[in-house]
Amino acid sequence: MYRFETTEQNNQKANDYETKALLYLLSFRKDSNNIETFAIDCFNDVTGCNKNYSVLWDVQSKNVQSLNPSKIGSHLITLFHNYEHNFPFKYFIFLMPKLKDMYLNNENKEIFCFNNFKAKYHQKIQQGLQQEYKRRYKTPINSGNINNFLNKVVFVIGNKSKCEYVKNITKFKTNIVQDKFFEDIFDEIRDKQTSFKNITIHNCSINRPSEITKTNKIFKRVDFDALIINRFIGYDLFKNLNTIPNSFLDSIKDFDTETRKDIIQNANSEIARCLFDKNNKKLFWIFFEKLIYTIKMNLKNSSEGLYNIISNLKIEFPNELSKLTIIYLISLIKDGWQNEE
Repeated sequence: MYRFETTEQNNQKANDYETKALLYLLSFRKDSNNIETFAIDCFNDVTGCNKNYSVLWDVQSKNVQSLNPSKIGSHLITLFHNYEHNFPFKYFIFLMPKLKDMYLNNENKEIFCFNNFKAKYHQKIQQGLQQEYKRRYKTPINSGNINNFLNKVVFVIGNKSKCEYVKNITKFKTNIVQDKFFEDIFDEIRDKQTSFKNITIHNCSINRPSEITKTNKIFKRVDFDALIINRFIGYDLFKNLNTIPNSFLDSIKDFDTETRKDIIQNANSEIARCLFDKNNKKLFWIFFEKLIYTIKMNLKNSSEGLYNIISNLKIEFPNELSKLTIIYLISLIKDGWQNEE
């Protein structure tokens, strides 16, 4: 059983470093694609979970300038608490601002382990953790446990810009938008984190990691793709998936009502599968960039006319998307832009 005792009890705003922690897990690690669910302010600031919740990536973030070794040790307390728990926490990550060079053997590393701290500061970090543990739990920690834990912690310097963190979600390279566009998305994600933090689960408990979904304090990986897509086309693409776009009516006018419903449902399923396809993420974004650019430049064309234009560009289409689904997607984007005008 896991009891939530260290979550925020008062209304708090997510700070930039908590959002950087989330986006670091989402796309900056070699194993990022293994993380499907992101729990906010439950086990820690952010905790990543794989598909069946058998592996947990735990992240503590601290936006504290001039961190010294003793303070770093004290701020590791929640990570250490989870290290001692029998839930499947496997990775322990501490994200922080750039440290003073005097503390590190190699100050140029942005990601490093405990041994990158100069040896004379090791004890300070250990003491900081020991003191905070004793303050909270009224008992000392076994020194062997501290050493084993510290050798598992990955320290990350969160010095990238908001823009860099968001662009890395999709690897989407475009000249269509300016950096402020990505910065606004970062702020939107941070605001969503704040809304999750304000859901109180203090002193609640769960018996297994998968029950974290009951807290309503989670992001799914696909949520980020949908958010980016929605912002690129300028409106919420996935808001009314059960309605038929006006621009799509001509393409299905010869079908009866039930068949139309089946077509819409199938199109939405294909789009969802495409978003979940990790192996072809790059292909999708190349296709999507060409799609939105073509629609924007030829907005007066019909949806089928736009399909023919993009077909002639000789770009590869995602295998998950049939011709009719692509025309449906074109229609959604086309109608969304026209409604915004």
